[in-house]
Amino acid sequence: MRTTIAIALLVSSLWGCKGETKPDPQTVADLEACKKSLGEKDKLIKAEEDENARLMREKGSGGGEIVVTAENSIITIKPSAPGAPVPSIDPAAAKVAFQQFMDVVGRSRGAIQKCYEQALKKDTNLQAHTVTLMLRANFNPMGAFQDMSSDPSLGPTFDSCLKTVASKWSVPQTTAVKNFKAPVSLTPS
Repeated sequence: MRTTIAIALLVSSLWGCKGETKPDPQTVADLEACKKSLGEKDKLIKAEEDENARLMREKGSGGGEIVVTAENSIITIKPSAPGAPVPSIDPAAAKVAFQQFMDVVGRSRGAIQKCYEQALKKDTNLQAHTVTLMLRANFNPMGAFQDMSSDPSLGPTFDSCLKTVASKWSVPQTTAVKNFKAPVSLTPS
């Protein structure tokens, strides 16, 4: 008997499912509100992504970054991009940061000299005399070496060697300054 009742209930429930049902108006309204909210969320995410991309472009172009330069024992603080406002930094902190950078360069002095000697051997156009280069080095926010250049360039041999030497450089992460410009004099031995 129980089996008969169960079968009868099953048949009647299946029979009732064959007919079409109308969606609940409240469920439809809720679904539409959810879709609208999802569309607004997607617009906000896109706007935030665009803003982040803009800020990263500005950061990459030097927005808000500073360069500490030393020439003739005078330390200057400048924006990394022409026309950009000079970010505020304590001159004493800039001096400490620059000294930390110069300590890094000083520890590599022998290797930089070897780069110069190699360049002299490979490029007969270089005159064997003392040359003063302006080194420009950039470090990432963690203090690791990012990029560097020298002015004037002493050719591809020197530039490649110098970048290899500089790739081992780092400055303390706590250093507020990440871009440096400093003169280095090289004399043939």
